[in-house]
Amino acid sequence: MVRAVVGLIATLGLLFFIPANANADPKGKKIAFLVTSPTHPFIATLSKTFIAKANSYGMEVNTVSQHFDAALQAQQVDDAIARKFDMLAIIAGSEQAIVPALIRAKQAGVPVVLVNSPPRDGSEDLYLSFVGEDHVELGRITGVSVLNALKEGGRDGGKIAAITGSLQEGVGPRRLTGFREAIKVNPKAQIVAVEDAKWQTDLSERIAGQLFARYAAEGGLDVIYGMADNQAAAIVQSAKAAGIPLGIEKGKLIVVGSNCLKQGITGIKAGEQYSTGTQIPTRTGLKAAEMIADYFDGKMLPKNEILPVETITKANVAQWEEACSY
Repeated sequence: MVRAVVGLIATLGLLFFIPANANADPKGKKIAFLVTSPTHPFIATLSKTFIAKANSYGMEVNTVSQHFDAALQAQQVDDAIARKFDMLAIIAGSEQAIVPALIRAKQAGVPVVLVNSPPRDGSEDLYLSFVGEDHVELGRITGVSVLNALKEGGRDGGKIAAITGSLQEGVGPRRLTGFREAIKVNPKAQIVAVEDAKWQTDLSERIAGQLFARYAAEGGLDVIYGMADNQAAAIVQSAKAAGIPLGIEKGKLIVVGSNCLKQGITGIKAGEQYSTGTQIPTRTGLKAAEMIADYFDGKMLPKNEILPVETITKANVAQWEEACSY
Protein backbone atom coordinates (compact mmCIF):
# COMPACT_ATOMS: atom_id res chain seq x y z
CA MET A 1 0.00 0.00 0.00
CA VAL A 2 2.79 2.43 0.94
CA ARG A 3 4.60 1.66 -2.31
CA ALA A 4 1.44 2.35 -4.26
CA VAL A 5 0.95 5.74 -2.60
CA VAL A 6 4.60 6.71 -3.15
CA GLY A 7 4.33 5.65 -6.76
CA LEU A 8 1.18 7.72 -7.24
CA ILE A 9 2.82 10.79 -5.69
CA ALA A 10 5.86 10.35 -7.92
CA THR A 11 3.65 10.01 -10.98
CA LEU A 12 1.65 13.12 -10.13
CA GLY A 13 4.87 15.03 -9.56
CA LEU A 14 6.21 14.01 -12.95
CA LEU A 15 3.06 15.23 -14.66
CA PHE A 16 4.14 18.76 -13.85
CA PHE A 17 7.54 18.24 -15.45
CA ILE A 18 6.79 16.28 -18.64
CA PRO A 19 4.69 17.65 -21.51
CA ALA A 20 1.37 15.90 -22.08
CA ASN A 21 2.50 14.82 -25.55
CA ALA A 22 6.10 13.69 -25.20
CA ASN A 23 6.38 13.46 -29.00
CA ALA A 24 5.42 17.10 -29.52
CA ASP A 25 7.92 19.65 -30.76
CA PRO A 26 8.37 23.32 -29.82
CA LYS A 27 6.80 24.70 -32.98
CA GLY A 28 3.69 26.74 -32.25
CA LYS A 29 4.17 26.72 -28.48
CA LYS A 30 3.31 30.01 -26.80
CA ILE A 31 5.70 31.36 -24.18
CA ALA A 32 4.94 34.20 -21.78
CA PHE A 33 8.23 35.93 -20.93
CA LEU A 34 7.98 38.04 -17.77
CA VAL A 35 10.95 40.31 -17.17
CA THR A 36 12.00 43.04 -14.80
CA SER A 37 14.05 46.20 -15.40
CA PRO A 38 13.66 45.91 -19.20
CA THR A 39 15.77 48.98 -20.03
CA HIS A 40 18.87 47.68 -18.25
CA PRO A 41 21.34 46.58 -20.94
CA PHE A 42 21.79 43.14 -19.38
CA ILE A 43 18.05 42.37 -19.32
CA ALA A 44 17.46 43.99 -22.71
CA THR A 45 20.17 41.86 -24.32
CA LEU A 46 19.04 38.69 -22.55
CA SER A 47 15.45 39.27 -23.71
CA LYS A 48 16.43 39.97 -27.32
CA THR A 49 18.58 36.83 -27.44
CA PHE A 50 15.92 34.65 -25.80
CA ILE A 51 13.18 35.80 -28.15
CA ALA A 52 15.30 35.31 -31.29
CA LYS A 53 16.35 31.81 -30.25
CA ALA A 54 12.83 30.79 -29.20
CA ASN A 55 11.47 32.09 -32.52
CA SER A 56 14.06 29.99 -34.36
CA TYR A 57 12.39 26.89 -32.87
CA GLY A 58 8.99 28.11 -34.03
CA MET A 59 7.87 29.22 -30.59
CA GLU A 60 5.90 32.43 -30.06
CA VAL A 61 7.04 34.74 -27.26
CA ASN A 62 4.90 37.38 -25.59
CA THR A 63 6.96 39.67 -23.33
CA VAL A 64 5.65 41.76 -20.45
CA SER A 65 7.75 43.79 -18.04
CA GLN A 66 7.82 45.81 -14.85
CA HIS A 67 10.49 47.53 -12.76
CA PHE A 68 10.66 45.56 -9.50
CA ASP A 69 6.91 45.91 -8.98
CA ALA A 70 6.12 42.60 -7.30
CA ALA A 71 2.36 43.12 -7.28
CA LEU A 72 2.32 43.90 -11.01
CA GLN A 73 4.42 40.84 -11.81
CA ALA A 74 2.01 38.66 -9.82
CA GLN A 75 -0.85 40.06 -11.90
CA GLN A 76 1.12 39.34 -15.06
CA VAL A 77 1.57 35.71 -14.00
CA ASP A 78 -2.16 35.39 -13.33
CA ASP A 79 -2.95 36.89 -16.72
CA ALA A 80 -0.57 34.49 -18.46
CA ILE A 81 -2.21 31.55 -16.70
CA ALA A 82 -5.66 32.76 -17.75
CA ARG A 83 -4.49 33.15 -21.35
CA LYS A 84 -3.32 29.51 -21.31
CA PHE A 85 0.28 29.98 -22.33
CA ASP A 86 2.18 26.73 -22.76
CA MET A 87 5.10 27.92 -20.63
CA LEU A 88 6.07 30.82 -18.39
CA ALA A 89 9.67 32.05 -18.49
CA ILE A 90 10.17 34.43 -15.58
CA ILE A 91 12.88 36.83 -14.46
CA ALA A 92 11.50 37.32 -10.97
CA GLY A 93 11.50 40.82 -9.54
CA SER A 94 11.18 39.59 -5.94
CA GLU A 95 12.43 36.29 -4.58
CA GLN A 96 9.69 36.31 -1.93
CA ALA A 97 6.69 37.75 -3.74
CA ILE A 98 7.01 35.48 -6.77
CA VAL A 99 6.34 32.36 -4.68
CA PRO A 100 2.51 32.67 -4.42
CA ALA A 101 2.38 33.26 -8.18
CA LEU A 102 4.47 30.14 -8.75
CA ILE A 103 2.05 28.18 -6.59
CA ARG A 104 -0.86 29.36 -8.72
CA ALA A 105 0.98 28.43 -11.92
CA LYS A 106 1.69 24.94 -10.64
CA GLN A 107 -1.92 24.48 -9.54
CA ALA A 108 -2.99 25.44 -13.04
CA GLY A 109 -0.53 22.97 -14.56
CA VAL A 110 1.52 25.65 -16.32
CA PRO A 111 5.27 24.84 -16.29
CA VAL A 112 7.71 27.60 -15.32
CA VAL A 113 11.36 28.14 -16.17
CA LEU A 114 13.05 30.76 -14.00
CA VAL A 115 15.72 32.82 -15.73
CA ASN A 116 18.64 34.62 -14.05
CA SER A 117 16.84 35.46 -10.78
CA PRO A 118 16.24 32.56 -8.35
CA PRO A 119 13.27 32.53 -5.97
CA ARG A 120 13.28 32.00 -2.23
CA ASP A 121 15.13 28.89 -1.06
CA GLY A 122 12.73 26.03 -0.39
CA SER A 123 10.45 26.72 -3.36
CA GLU A 124 12.20 24.34 -5.75
CA ASP A 125 9.12 22.15 -6.25
CA LEU A 126 7.20 25.09 -7.74
CA TYR A 127 9.13 25.44 -10.98
CA LEU A 128 10.55 23.25 -13.69
CA SER A 129 14.10 24.62 -13.95
CA PHE A 130 16.30 27.57 -13.11
CA VAL A 131 18.91 28.78 -15.60
CA GLY A 132 21.55 31.34 -14.67
CA GLU A 133 24.72 31.86 -12.71
CA ASP A 134 25.41 30.95 -9.10
CA HIS A 135 25.07 34.45 -7.69
CA VAL A 136 26.63 33.55 -4.35
CA GLU A 137 29.70 32.44 -6.28
CA LEU A 138 29.69 35.65 -8.34
CA GLY A 139 29.71 37.61 -5.10
CA ARG A 140 32.40 35.39 -3.59
CA ILE A 141 34.84 35.76 -6.50
CA THR A 142 34.24 39.53 -6.40
CA GLY A 143 35.17 39.58 -2.72
CA VAL A 144 38.33 37.60 -3.46
CA SER A 145 39.11 40.11 -6.19
CA VAL A 146 38.79 42.98 -3.71
CA LEU A 147 41.19 41.30 -1.29
CA ASN A 148 43.65 40.72 -4.14
CA ALA A 149 43.44 44.35 -5.19
CA LEU A 150 44.04 45.57 -1.64
CA LYS A 151 47.05 43.27 -1.31
CA GLU A 152 48.48 44.30 -4.67
CA GLY A 153 48.16 47.93 -3.62
CA GLY A 154 50.06 47.35 -0.39
CA ARG A 155 47.04 47.70 1.90
CA ASP A 156 46.40 45.19 4.67
CA GLY A 157 42.71 46.07 4.83
CA GLY A 158 40.37 48.95 4.19
CA LYS A 159 36.88 50.41 4.22
CA ILE A 160 34.55 48.87 1.65
CA ALA A 161 31.12 50.00 0.43
CA ALA A 162 28.70 48.10 -1.79
CA ILE A 163 26.22 49.72 -4.18
CA THR A 164 23.94 46.85 -5.07
CA GLY A 165 21.32 45.71 -7.48
CA SER A 166 17.80 45.30 -6.12
CA LEU A 167 17.92 43.59 -2.73
CA GLN A 168 14.34 42.29 -3.05
CA GLU A 169 15.40 40.27 -6.08
CA GLY A 170 17.05 36.86 -5.81
CA VAL A 171 20.31 38.11 -7.34
CA GLY A 172 21.50 40.98 -5.13
CA PRO A 173 21.16 39.31 -1.71
CA ARG A 174 22.97 36.18 -2.88
CA ARG A 175 25.85 38.14 -4.36
CA LEU A 176 26.09 40.15 -1.16
CA THR A 177 26.20 36.92 0.86
CA GLY A 178 29.07 35.55 -1.21
CA PHE A 179 30.86 38.89 -1.10
CA ARG A 180 30.63 39.07 2.70
CA GLU A 181 31.88 35.49 3.06
CA ALA A 182 34.98 36.25 1.00
CA ILE A 183 35.74 39.58 2.69
CA LYS A 184 35.55 38.21 6.25
CA VAL A 185 38.74 36.21 5.56
CA ASN A 186 40.57 39.50 6.26
CA PRO A 187 39.29 41.07 9.51
CA LYS A 188 40.94 44.36 8.56
CA ALA A 189 38.78 44.62 5.45
CA GLN A 190 35.48 46.05 6.66
CA ILE A 191 32.20 46.48 4.75
CA VAL A 192 31.03 49.80 6.17
CA ALA A 193 28.03 50.54 3.92
CA VAL A 194 25.54 48.69 1.72
CA GLU A 195 23.22 50.79 -0.47
CA ASP A 196 20.50 49.44 -2.78
CA ALA A 197 20.57 51.23 -6.15
CA LYS A 198 18.28 48.73 -7.94
CA TRP A 199 20.80 48.31 -10.79
CA GLN A 200 20.27 51.96 -11.83
CA THR A 201 23.16 54.01 -13.22
CA ASP A 202 22.01 57.47 -12.13
CA LEU A 203 21.06 56.32 -8.63
CA SER A 204 24.41 54.55 -8.26
CA GLU A 205 26.27 57.73 -9.19
CA ARG A 206 24.27 59.77 -6.70
CA ILE A 207 24.80 57.24 -3.90
CA ALA A 208 28.54 57.11 -4.62
CA GLY A 209 28.75 60.89 -4.21
CA GLN A 210 26.93 60.66 -0.89
CA LEU A 211 29.31 57.93 0.29
CA PHE A 212 32.34 60.00 -0.64
CA ALA A 213 30.99 62.89 1.43
CA ARG A 214 30.05 60.63 4.35
CA TYR A 215 33.49 59.05 4.70
CA ALA A 216 35.67 62.01 3.71
CA ALA A 217 36.42 62.88 7.34
CA GLU A 218 37.57 59.28 7.96
CA GLY A 219 40.12 59.30 5.16
CA GLY A 220 37.71 58.14 2.48
CA LEU A 221 36.78 54.69 1.21
CA ASP A 222 39.25 52.15 -0.11
CA VAL A 223 36.83 50.11 -2.24
CA ILE A 224 33.37 50.41 -3.75
CA TYR A 225 31.65 47.37 -5.23
CA GLY A 226 29.17 48.29 -7.98
CA MET A 227 27.17 45.10 -8.47
CA ALA A 228 26.76 45.59 -12.25
CA ASP A 229 29.26 47.32 -14.51
CA ASN A 230 26.89 50.19 -15.33
CA GLN A 231 26.94 50.84 -11.57
CA ALA A 232 30.72 50.51 -11.39
CA ALA A 233 31.01 52.98 -14.28
CA ALA A 234 28.73 55.37 -12.39
CA ILE A 235 30.99 55.10 -9.34
CA VAL A 236 34.01 55.87 -11.52
CA GLN A 237 32.25 58.93 -12.92
CA SER A 238 31.28 60.12 -9.44
CA ALA A 239 34.85 59.66 -8.19
CA LYS A 240 36.22 61.71 -11.06
CA ALA A 241 33.71 64.48 -10.34
CA ALA A 242 34.81 64.46 -6.69
CA GLY A 243 38.52 64.53 -7.59
CA ILE A 244 39.15 61.06 -6.13
CA PRO A 245 41.94 59.15 -7.89
CA LEU A 246 41.26 55.62 -9.11
CA GLY A 247 43.55 52.60 -8.84
CA ILE A 248 44.92 50.03 -6.41
CA GLU A 249 47.63 52.15 -4.79
CA LYS A 250 47.16 53.61 -1.31
CA GLY A 251 45.09 56.77 -1.40
CA LYS A 252 43.22 55.66 -4.51
CA LEU A 253 39.74 54.16 -4.86
CA ILE A 254 39.40 50.55 -6.01
CA VAL A 255 36.23 49.90 -8.05
CA VAL A 256 34.93 46.41 -8.85
CA GLY A 257 31.85 44.97 -10.56
CA SER A 258 30.34 41.49 -10.80
CA ASN A 259 28.60 41.20 -14.15
CA CYS A 260 30.25 42.45 -17.26
CA LEU A 261 29.05 45.22 -19.54
CA LYS A 262 30.90 47.24 -22.15
CA GLN A 263 31.51 50.06 -19.64
CA GLY A 264 33.26 47.64 -17.29
CA ILE A 265 35.52 46.28 -20.01
CA THR A 266 36.45 49.85 -20.96
CA GLY A 267 37.08 50.71 -17.31
CA ILE A 268 39.30 47.68 -16.73
CA LYS A 269 41.36 48.42 -19.84
CA ALA A 270 41.78 52.03 -18.67
CA GLY A 271 42.83 51.00 -15.16
CA GLU A 272 39.78 52.69 -13.62
CA GLN A 273 38.01 49.45 -12.65
CA TYR A 274 39.88 46.53 -11.17
CA SER A 275 37.61 43.60 -12.05
CA THR A 276 34.20 42.26 -12.99
CA GLY A 277 32.59 38.82 -13.49
CA THR A 278 31.37 36.72 -16.39
CA GLN A 279 27.62 37.06 -16.22
CA ILE A 280 26.77 37.19 -19.93
CA PRO A 281 23.16 37.79 -21.06
CA THR A 282 23.44 36.22 -24.51
CA ARG A 283 24.57 32.96 -22.93
CA THR A 284 21.65 32.96 -20.50
CA GLY A 285 19.06 33.85 -23.14
CA LEU A 286 20.25 31.14 -25.52
CA LYS A 287 20.36 28.46 -22.84
CA ALA A 288 16.87 29.33 -21.52
CA ALA A 289 15.34 29.07 -25.00
CA GLU A 290 17.18 25.81 -25.70
CA MET A 291 15.94 24.28 -22.44
CA ILE A 292 12.33 25.23 -23.16
CA ALA A 293 12.60 23.73 -26.64
CA ASP A 294 14.04 20.56 -25.09
CA TYR A 295 11.11 20.39 -22.69
CA PHE A 296 8.60 20.50 -25.55
CA ASP A 297 10.64 17.81 -27.29
CA GLY A 298 9.89 15.58 -24.29
CA LYS A 299 13.31 15.78 -22.65
CA MET A 300 13.80 15.86 -18.88
CA LEU A 301 15.40 19.13 -17.76
CA PRO A 302 17.86 19.62 -14.91
CA LYS A 303 16.45 21.42 -11.89
CA ASN A 304 19.32 23.90 -12.09
CA GLU A 305 21.35 24.84 -15.15
CA ILE A 306 24.19 26.75 -13.52
CA LEU A 307 26.39 28.72 -15.90
CA PRO A 308 30.11 29.02 -15.12
CA VAL A 309 31.58 32.23 -13.71
CA GLU A 310 35.04 33.72 -13.86
CA THR A 311 36.73 36.90 -12.69
CA ILE A 312 37.72 39.37 -15.40
CA THR A 313 40.76 41.58 -14.74
CA LYS A 314 43.26 43.38 -16.93
CA ALA A 315 45.13 40.06 -17.28
CA ASN A 316 42.30 38.34 -19.20
CA VAL A 317 40.06 41.19 -20.35
CA ALA A 318 40.82 40.59 -24.03
CA GLN A 319 39.35 37.08 -23.75
CA TRP A 320 35.97 38.43 -22.62
CA GLU A 321 35.77 41.77 -24.42
CA GLU A 322 33.55 40.59 -27.26
CA ALA A 323 31.10 38.63 -25.09
CA CYS A 324 30.79 41.46 -22.60
CA SER A 325 30.46 44.36 -25.05
CA TYR A 326 26.70 44.68 -25.44
